[in-house]
Amino acid sequence: MSANPRDRAARAFDMLYEKVVARLTSVARDRRCERAHVWRWAGDGGFLAVHDADESIALDVTLSFALKLLEMDLRHLRDEFEDLGIGGELHLRLAVHRGTINYRGVGFEGRMYSPDINFVAHLEKVAPIDTVTVSEDVYQVAGDFAKRFERAGSFEGRDVYVAATGPGPRRPGDADRAWLATHGLAGAVPIFGHHERPSQVEKARLVRAAVHEIVDIGSAIRTGARYLVTTERPAYFRDAVLDFLDRGGRYRCVLMDPDSESTRNLSLQRGEDFQAKIKDAMVSFQRFKERYGSRADGLEVYQTGACPTMGCVAVDLGQPHSVVLLSPYMTVPGTFGALAELAELPHYVIGVRAGTLYENVRRMVRAFQEEDVTRVM
Repeated sequence: MSANPRDRAARAFDMLYEKVVARLTSVARDRRCERAHVWRWAGDGGFLAVHDADESIALDVTLSFALKLLEMDLRHLRDEFEDLGIGGELHLRLAVHRGTINYRGVGFEGRMYSPDINFVAHLEKVAPIDTVTVSEDVYQVAGDFAKRFERAGSFEGRDVYVAATGPGPRRPGDADRAWLATHGLAGAVPIFGHHERPSQVEKARLVRAAVHEIVDIGSAIRTGARYLVTTERPAYFRDAVLDFLDRGGRYRCVLMDPDSESTRNLSLQRGEDFQAKIKDAMVSFQRFKERYGSRADGLEVYQTGACPTMGCVAVDLGQPHSVVLLSPYMTVPGTFGALAELAELPHYVIGVRAGTLYENVRRMVRAFQEEDVTRVM
């Protein structure tokens, strides 16, 4: 939608719909299937229902349609999009499941009820692009089609199988590679990855989202400290921190003790004067305290003899809405080039829904906040 004028985007969606209907109608007619319909369509995709008294016919229609749509029609659609100057890349995800459906009504005006509808709708959302992803219920009765599918993982308590498509011959492991690139290894949980440090504006959003407490941990926290006394206008981060403190929030900063053995070792390891960076941050914290007086009472600064080996901003640890912005420090070879204040390292936002991963991070943050620390401001 964003890459095209509205009329051109609408034409693209119409072409997709027409191709889907034409392929489904063609396959169903060839197999003399009783019912094969687009039940609901929502612009860029929809829900198709296929039924026959002979289930093998319905299965054959469904899987033939899905594979031909990806292997034949998708390529043609991309060519047609290019000819018409439609911008953007076209990819499709298809999911197939079999189950019992309760139907009430007449024709297409009725309603269908089934947990299986919910499952296949969820499965479509997690299917790798340009694949047909089927449930174990489909795979078990897939017959010759089963040769096209590989077990790729599990979803909502069911094994799922994937048929990867694309240019070139199919290779063993294609399905597993597609699922792995989309979902990671088994047991993975959702987090948000960022290729570099979020901007001052985005970090200010974290602060504004806090209710009770923010914990800011790092080797020097110099960037955050400078945000507090910046001469730039608007000063997004500083204003967000002041508002948070005015609301009674507690902002705890933990950085390394400049005179500790850990700081000396880190300076040697990274070839940077961390002692100077820490002292520079302390000057900024002090200026902030002096400038805003009692408004800044909720800002607490601690030093630790340990080496955090991470940058971290944790919001309301233990609360249902808690999030943690985390960047593990990485050691890079000298030929890699200097990193700009570690800003180019990957950063991750981890929420409570990450389960055990979040809990482990929460415990780590608490340990750095509470153990071997001395309050200095």
